[in-house]
This record gives sequence, C-alpha cells and structure tokens, in this order.
Amino acid sequence: MSESNDFIIEEEKITDTSIFESRVRPILAEFMGSIILVSVVCVGAVNTESTTMNAVIYGFTMMFLIITFGEMSGGYFNPVITLGYTLARVISIPQAVCYFFAQIIGGIVGAALVRASSPNRKYIPEFNGYHSLWFYRMDEMETQMTIMLSEAIPTFILVLTVLITTLDRKKRWLSPLAIGFSIIVCSYTGFTKWRGSTSMNPLLRFCPAVAFSGRDDGETLWKIHYVYWIGPIVGTLVASLLYRFVFALGSKRIRIHRPCCQNQPYNSEGNYTNKTPDEFANIGKNLP
Repeated sequence: MSESNDFIIEEEKITDTSIFESRVRPILAEFMGSIILVSVVCVGAVNTESTTMNAVIYGFTMMFLIITFGEMSGGYFNPVITLGYTLARVISIPQAVCYFFAQIIGGIVGAALVRASSPNRKYIPEFNGYHSLWFYRMDEMETQMTIMLSEAIPTFILVLTVLITTLDRKKRWLSPLAIGFSIIVCSYTGFTKWRGSTSMNPLLRFCPAVAFSGRDDGETLWKIHYVYWIGPIVGTLVASLLYRFVFALGSKRIRIHRPCCQNQPYNSEGNYTNKTPDEFANIGKNLP
C-alpha cells in the first residue's frame, strides 16, 4: 500500500513539474524578458542622444534575451511577434493571450522602474535619440498613414526574419543574430527627426506612455497612439501570410491545389487530359 502511495505522489510531482515547465514558466519568462527589454531601451532613450547607439542597444538586448529565455518561451517579448507565431500555427491562441498580457504587464513594470530611478528632468520630452518613447509629435509633412507605413514596413521585415530563421532547423542557431541585426538596421534606417526611430514593438510605445505620461500629455500623447499598434499589426499579417504561402517548410505551408487537375496525367503538349491512368494503360491493346 505504501509503495502505491509513493508512486501516486511521485506521479503528481511529475505532472506538476510538466505543467509548470510547459505553461507557467514560459509566461514568467515573457514577463521577465519584457521587463528587461522595455527598461533597457527606455534607459537608452533617456540617457543617450545617439540614434545609432539606441538602435544597437535595442538589437543587442533582443539578442541576449532570445539566447537567455528562448528555450523557455521562444523569446518573443513583442505582441506582434506573438501574433506572427500564432498565425504560423506555432503557439495556440490561449497561450498567445497569456503571452500578450505577460508582455504588457512586464513592459509597464519595466518602464515604471526606469521612471522611479530617473530624475524628474529626464521626463521632459526632449526630441533626441529615440525622442522619448513616451512622447511624440506629428510634423506638418507627415500623416497618420505615413507613420503607420513607417512602422508596418520594418515590422514586416522583422517578423519575416523571425519566422524564417526560427522555424527552420538549419538556420535556428543563427536566429538571435539575424533578429538582433534586423532590429538594429530597421531602427536606424527608420529614424526621423520628428518621431525618432521605428519601434516595431507596441510595448516600446504603450508601456513608456503609461509609465511616463502626465495629466497634460493626454491630447498629444494618445491622439495618434493607435498607429503604433495598427502599423506593426498590418506588417505582421502580411509577413505571416507570405511565410505561410511561400517560405514555410513542410506542413506549415499552405498549398493551393486545383481539384479539377488532380490525378490527371499530362499529354505530349504538357496539358492535363481527362483520361485516367487505367485508360492510358488500355491504349493499343485492341490494335491488330
């Protein structure tokens, strides 16, 4: 009797461990990684005026976070990358929802930590470097569509790079470098003097805005904030569809077949015929 009880207790321990490793630990990894990502990028925006340096900080932070937490959760730390993996049928919708809230909450915590550890004068919107991620303005030459495109195009490049490199076993070991360098290139080339660098990650706009904004920032801050969600989402949708229809390997790729032409052989001119293989086999049997 005691041996059977020990077996049941041991089985329960194994079950609990597997649930923690497959469900709880990945969510905690996304939460902690989002804290680190947002806090490091915010510190760079506050303390560094160099656009190049901010892009390098962003890219290298993603590199070491993917290497650190990649085996636990996949190393997303970005709601649109989570969306891309969901559309690629890598993770389930419930898991994606849990990742989304873990990333949002973690990002807000990371931005709040930066605000708590920085002097008040750093909150003033100074348009340098990343142009204070929590505060931005539109220039007369810009429209909301141009801002959305400036986010959608780099996000398309990033998400396509992520899907192709991480879901191909031959390229997976290089994925942290490919993702990090794509972020550096897109961040630097997407820079403008009015809104700073492109973020490709709604966390880097929403979470600092929540943590750093004040009462008087509402009209300026939130009026066009939605473009920093719609732009990356559109880029992710296009990249995910292109991956599923063109670049995906094996069962993940969506193949379009022509039902009328299935199991129909070609004739000598390279066109489909209406004859079945059996009918072709009987040709010539009745000849003298």
